[in-house]
Amino acid sequence: MKYFAIILLLIAQSCQKPVKTENASSYIFTWVKDENDWNSDYIAVINSNPNDRGYGSLVSTLPVGYSDINAHHSEHRFHEIKELFVNGFSGGRSFIVDLNEPEYPKLKKTFTNIREYTFPHSFERLPSGNVLATFQTVGQGNNEVGGLVEISPDGDFVRSSNASDPQVAEFIRPYSLAILPEIDRVISTSADMKQKDLSNVVQVWRLSDLSLIKTMTLKPGPRGNEHFDPAEPRILKDGKTVLISTFFCGLYKVKDIESDSPSIEWVYSFDFNDKYDCAIPVVNGDYWIQAVGSKSAVVSLDVSDPEKPKKAHELKFKKGEWPHWIALEPSGNRLVVTGNNRLKNTLMIVDIDKKTGKMSFDRSFRDKRTGKLGFSFDRFEWPHGNTDSGVPHGSVFSLE
Repeated sequence: MKYFAIILLLIAQSCQKPVKTENASSYIFTWVKDENDWNSDYIAVINSNPNDRGYGSLVSTLPVGYSDINAHHSEHRFHEIKELFVNGFSGGRSFIVDLNEPEYPKLKKTFTNIREYTFPHSFERLPSGNVLATFQTVGQGNNEVGGLVEISPDGDFVRSSNASDPQVAEFIRPYSLAILPEIDRVISTSADMKQKDLSNVVQVWRLSDLSLIKTMTLKPGPRGNEHFDPAEPRILKDGKTVLISTFFCGLYKVKDIESDSPSIEWVYSFDFNDKYDCAIPVVNGDYWIQAVGSKSAVVSLDVSDPEKPKKAHELKFKKGEWPHWIALEPSGNRLVVTGNNRLKNTLMIVDIDKKTGKMSFDRSFRDKRTGKLGFSFDRFEWPHGNTDSGVPHGSVFSLE
């Protein structure tokens, strides 16, 4: 029996997942919708330290005091200020959350419109620590084009610029953005969250004065509809090449971005089932990693030659699990993933091989209550009270 026990122990150790020690983030901060909109949406803090016995456990929650606002986007990366901008898009309301003490998150400020600009969507940090945000509209009713608004870390107005362009007839609703301070540029996309119409434009701005340089019109790819609703711009590792994914699963490259006459061209098409299929991407070294919802997959492309992306790997989720939001750990070793359909109540971690782009599920990240893969928000007891199950969306890793 003694030898049999030793053999079982050795087998268990050989099957055990290697412990990650390289700059692992200790926490995930996720922005969560109360599923039935009866109670407040909230920030949840989850233990993401694989070397800790509490790995995968819930650390704390912070209700923001508002329900039925559709907890939506957060910043895509956590900043050294250790505060997080998040928005409840349907309510046109945003929040600044202080996460300097993850065990005790604090609500710093809530705001709605900034001057005439309404329905904020995406937030990106400037080198100063200020935030540059896209606001979809001016006023109410989804009738007037919004723009870019710079906001202080305290949520105060700094400056703004409207995205309307009399030189083009295309429909514009500022959606997301990328900031390139070293070349004095900002790239913004256009897609209407309220789905009044489809868009097919990307805009290039001068960062120093927020002047609009050019509104570029996307042309279809070989499938014929890749150009609709440009969604997420990302900067490649050289710091000046920008690729942009669309909700209709096209990938486009901005050319001559430093000039006053930039242009944009199609470079790749992901598999596509329906509109709004391709959601959030990240860039990790030479790899563009893309959530493709109804394909139940996260796909990595080798973009070392950005004009000729090549598929490196596809990680398949279970049928009906639609990954939507992904965010990269600062070390580049892991992704946090939230999604829709059968994935709507679960947050998962995916491991990445930075050299090959290959991905795998972190099977040691499991719900402490059920033992199932990922952290489950399908529960009714929370630190802030007995409420409803949750639907996580915008999520980021902590810096350390």
